[in-house]
Amino acid sequence: MTEPALPRPAAGARRLSDLTWVALIVSGLGLALAFMSGAGLPIAAGGTVCALFALRRRPEDSPWPYVAVATGSIGTVLALILAIVTAVEWLPRLPELLVG
Repeated sequence: MTEPALPRPAAGARRLSDLTWVALIVSGLGLALAFMSGAGLPIAAGGTVCALFALRRRPEDSPWPYVAVATGSIGTVLALILAIVTAVEWLPRLPELLVG
């Protein structure tokens, strides 16, 4: 007698891969740090890259890698804009701050 097939768990009920968790945490941290004059730029970019790798390695973790890609991309763009604005504002004043 054959055993009945067990039902597959729902997409959200599965355990996410470690890479997906890292991508979610790093992307969220990069977005939060983007407001500190663009300090979150490398972190948000790293979260986006991790999310793209996670999406490629385990597409069944969907939609969470997509969330991490979106969060990291928004953080990267926002941090880049704020870093440019900060540089434009502070670089002309830098010589007088250094010399005194």
